[in-house]
Amino acid sequence: MDKFEKLALEAIEEGKKISYTPQDPFVSFGFSANPFMETNLEELQKEEFIEPRFKAVVRYFTSVYKSFTDNFSKKNKEETFILDGVMYGVNQSGVSTLITLAHQYLVKISKELSDSVLVDAKELVEFNNNQYHIAQTFQNFRTFLGRQSAKSDSIPLIVIDHADFLTEFFEDFRYALDRDFQNVPIVFIFSQSGWVRLKNQLAFSDYDLITHMVPSQQISPLNEEEIYEILSLKLSKNNQIQNPFSKNILKLIAKNSSGSLLNAIKICSKLCEECFYNGLDVGSIASVNDITSRLFIDVNKEFFDLVTLNDNTQTFILALIAMKSTAHDFGITYDDIVNNLGIQKTSASHHLKQLQDKRYLSKRTVNRKAFYRLRTELKTLADTYLMKSFEQKETHVRLESITDLI
Repeated sequence: MDKFEKLALEAIEEGKKISYTPQDPFVSFGFSANPFMETNLEELQKEEFIEPRFKAVVRYFTSVYKSFTDNFSKKNKEETFILDGVMYGVNQSGVSTLITLAHQYLVKISKELSDSVLVDAKELVEFNNNQYHIAQTFQNFRTFLGRQSAKSDSIPLIVIDHADFLTEFFEDFRYALDRDFQNVPIVFIFSQSGWVRLKNQLAFSDYDLITHMVPSQQISPLNEEEIYEILSLKLSKNNQIQNPFSKNILKLIAKNSSGSLLNAIKICSKLCEECFYNGLDVGSIASVNDITSRLFIDVNKEFFDLVTLNDNTQTFILALIAMKSTAHDFGITYDDIVNNLGIQKTSASHHLKQLQDKRYLSKRTVNRKAFYRLRTELKTLADTYLMKSFEQKETHVRLESITDLI
């Protein structure tokens, strides 16, 4: 047996004694778990920027209930006039966390609203085989709310988060719930794009949404400083930012995120992962910028310039795409663009190819028909700037529904 044969045998035996178990990169840097997996009350209480938003949500919930009871007391039961509510916020800005927190304290503190119910539409809406199963969705809501009402005499208020998932059949849904849970006002929580789409959809319907609701209220989007505050709280122990992060690194990530908390979390997670696998204690500015580019988040700057500095055919098309990039919708088709802009299919194809080349869109084919959706990384900017610009045009568009396409 020569020297290397002996060394190889020894190494083989030593290797058999070593077992590697993949570890969460965050755990390897001293975190108990991925800090972005959940948000606890202690963390939220440290986030000062959440306070005015929290009060605004609780105040709005209460005002919807009060508006309904005031109107109900003035009318006979046969003439009940339910006033619903709508709150809408920017995608990827912590709206669901805020709504959950507000509802938790509303139930805890308010005597009148202690039996109010928070529902997540995303969990109850049935969608498979590329279509909404509306009857089953209604039944899911009836079952869920029925269980809640069994715990008390009545439900004073229903709050439905992720209401974008109801847009496709909103009118039928509202009538169905009114039959089963009469005289119960609902607060619907939409994304900005989902809310704009619903208003456009109901503009061609007999359902008069405006006269059946308390004026809608926007939940303020997050700014760069607030995203930095969230990241620094999440990634600190004993008020000290942990490796592989630093104050400057987190400030750059907040800047690169373009107002999207999801984008910021993606960059943080990828940086932690790469530092772990490359044996680096601290990330670098160059690494953050490289990750931002590889995740295609770097196109946000170009997208921001386009939607804030231009008002042309492409920005109008992008607004249509943003509205069709919510919930389970497939996205926009050539027909949607042609019908709403009055242009030829060749022109629509030209614009879509340009927007796709800029990495703004993703494409999928269903039943040999092409659909284009806005990429997830751009949804916050679209909600914050594009939708506001579109609404100022005071125009209504008619968009195809999935039911019509299948």
